[in-house]
Amino acid sequence: MRTRITSTSTKGLTLIAALLVAAAACAPAAAPTPVPPSPTSATKAASVAPAATAPPAAKPTSAPAAPATATPAAKGPSNELAQLVEAAKKEGKVSVRLHPFLEVPPIREGIKKKYGVDLQIDSVPNESYATHVAAAIAEFKAGAPPSFDLLPFSDSTSLQAINAGVVEKVNWAPLLAPGTPKEVVQSDGHALSVYTGHIGLMYDPRVISAADAPKSFADLGNPKWKGKLAVYNSTANYVNYAFVRGIDKTLADLRAIMKNSPPVEAYSRGQTRYTAGEYPIVLIGSSMYGSVKTKGMPVEWVSPDISFFSVHSFHVMKGAKQPNAAKLLAIFLASPEGHKIYNDTGVGSMFYTGNIESDIHQQDVKAGLKQYNPMTWPGALDFLQSEQGKRVEQEVGRILKGE
Repeated sequence: MRTRITSTSTKGLTLIAALLVAAAACAPAAAPTPVPPSPTSATKAASVAPAATAPPAAKPTSAPAAPATATPAAKGPSNELAQLVEAAKKEGKVSVRLHPFLEVPPIREGIKKKYGVDLQIDSVPNESYATHVAAAIAEFKAGAPPSFDLLPFSDSTSLQAINAGVVEKVNWAPLLAPGTPKEVVQSDGHALSVYTGHIGLMYDPRVISAADAPKSFADLGNPKWKGKLAVYNSTANYVNYAFVRGIDKTLADLRAIMKNSPPVEAYSRGQTRYTAGEYPIVLIGSSMYGSVKTKGMPVEWVSPDISFFSVHSFHVMKGAKQPNAAKLLAIFLASPEGHKIYNDTGVGSMFYTGNIESDIHQQDVKAGLKQYNPMTWPGALDFLQSEQGKRVEQEVGRILKGE
């Protein structure tokens, strides 16, 4: 069943559900890294929505250049940091949702070694940014204290939290450890990035050569990939591609892909199928690619059509019971020592060098791919939250079901 998508645009400040991305590269110096999104500038940029059934690929403004190497945010302990450490020591503990691939002991030991604070970290694994931001906003509106001092969100959910007024704006610069890239400070101080992620595909170089590997969604529709391809079930991801590539073109390519009968599953299941040798090509998030790579399995990455990235950050909640301990935990996780903990799990940040994410970024820059993030790409926010965007997502869902 095919549905004709007509043009309708609805503007607003609240964003639809988050981009998926779990995150997850190693090149020495290379081309500059794009400055990540700012909700304020992104909201302003989203004033022009697509006006055609299949809008042509939008032409973004060039992302401002950022250093390819870590830029120290502070040369040494500042008065602000000394005061924060003492205040955090008095609070003694912090409540946080940590990313599920992290463990508390190395983080606690790292904070003790770096700052001299034996901080009790009461952690619950993060499950869903969308669910947790909704809960935080509901608590705030009800006048209840936040359940957590510190919460992680990415892109759209970060914007939702900021627009709802549930997170604190922090002057992070004098608090950051030496060697921490200044680019980790996000959204005018409302967020502190700990890792980034990309959406794309991984393939098995033992089965598919680099020359033969698919480079675009159009390539994935080739009948030769039948029985060799698995795809993710995130309808939101495909809608973002549709906005950039054009709606009609992307829906047509997706229909061609589905003729190859790929399983449509969550990222984690796609990773399992890849490692089991069932499918040599899997559409997936870069964190899963990083996990496979750190296990020593042969795997290569391709960003089809665009370099689609997201930024994952921590936010100090307004009304937090232990705000200073929350800030201390956040600056540690964003520091070189904290990044190593993330990197050891196969997750990295393109604001640092020598990790999965910086490798992907440099590879994409070399390939001449445009850098896409809906927070900074002109018109993306309006389209994603418009009636037109919702109808495209519904059509994507039908295509993935084989309808």
